[in-house]
Amino acid sequence: MIGDRSLLQAPKSGLDAARMEDAAHAVLPVACGRGEARLIVADGSSGSAGSGWWAGRLARDLCAAPGRAFRNARAFDEVAAGAALRWPGHQRALLAGLPGSGVVDWVARDRVDRGPSTTVLGVRLLPHLGYDGAPDRPGDGAWQAVSVGDSCMFQVRDGHVVESVAVRTRAPRVVRAGGTGAVPAPELREGRWSPGDVFYLMTDALARWWFRHADGEGRPWTVLDALCASPDSASPGGFAAWVRDQRDGGLLEDDDVTLLRVGCGPC
Repeated sequence: MIGDRSLLQAPKSGLDAARMEDAAHAVLPVACGRGEARLIVADGSSGSAGSGWWAGRLARDLCAAPGRAFRNARAFDEVAAGAALRWPGHQRALLAGLPGSGVVDWVARDRVDRGPSTTVLGVRLLPHLGYDGAPDRPGDGAWQAVSVGDSCMFQVRDGHVVESVAVRTRAPRVVRAGGTGAVPAPELREGRWSPGDVFYLMTDALARWWFRHADGEGRPWTVLDALCASPDSASPGGFAAWVRDQRDGGLLEDDDVTLLRVGCGPC
């Protein structure tokens, strides 16, 4: 069912990968297997302590959640609430590592007290909507998506975007680990896929780059395809260099960048 998969990431300028606040996780079936695939990207909010940890935690838990979390708002809320139960322990560890006094310490403690937040987008690929492990016609597939915030998904077929989960905003809704606020109602979507379709999941900075090129009748996926296919995509001369060039040209914002690309095969 999955023909190929690529994950490309780059941190903000001047930061190493360990300090990224983006996260991505995927669960794929065995080669040519008939099981489902799960693809998750999350973007921890800058300015909130522990946001990278929270993005990774929620992405991992959604990857492992029951399938109904991708099609039912209450089930998604339960996953987010369960993931948030791990925050107090991480919060204590962050507080223990802060210096004992000073203005900087006060600001840092306030950020930790407020807790982290993240956007999240998950896509579930199935042989069909009612998949129960039984054989199905090759390529007769369905997808389900759940999202909160401005990470985006684009489904490309035969050189055209046929479906998308795309939000253009500078003030995205977020899922918080701390506090008493309710989880925002997620957007729930579903559709069909065919062999040869390609899914692109990306966090907000790359999504805005995509919009700029697509709005001008461009084909941004061809650029991303070439980057994913390059043998040195993960090297200093690969994706990271492309990101620097785009930033230097004012075409890409200086933010963490994540791209998860998956092609659908005939299996």
